[in-house]
Amino acid sequence: MKTAEATRVMLINPPHTPIGSRIPNLQLPPLGMLNVGKFLEKTGFDVMLLDAEYGHMSLFDIVRACRKWAPQYVILGKSGATSAHATVVLLCAMLKFFMPNLVIRYLSVYPPYRYEQALYEGTLIDIGKFDEVEHA
Repeated sequence: MKTAEATRVMLINPPHTPIGSRIPNLQLPPLGMLNVGKFLEKTGFDVMLLDAEYGHMSLFDIVRACRKWAPQYVILGKSGATSAHATVVLLCAMLKFFMPNLVIRYLSVYPPYRYEQALYEGTLIDIGKFDEVEHA
């Protein structure tokens, strides 16, 4: 049972906006995000999942929904889609502009050849977890 003072966490499955990335009627649910959300709920957090990929939401609609629900934390997840990274970075910039105290965590299976860019853009992302990053 949640209390009025439970910490709010919004899980966002961001849209994959590059051309040709959408296959009509073949959208899989963000199972990893659902798993994270269930764990957070069981430990007392107030959780909302926003599947912006399924709804083809614009970045402005995502920011609007986030501001309306007013979470303390946002967890963005994108599995393995390097081409979606630019969208995630832009979304982080927009969220930080409108909600500067928001803590953003970005979970991604991010290809090793782009890790420098991901780290450089880290000023928008408070916590990053990039599973496939290789350090030479």
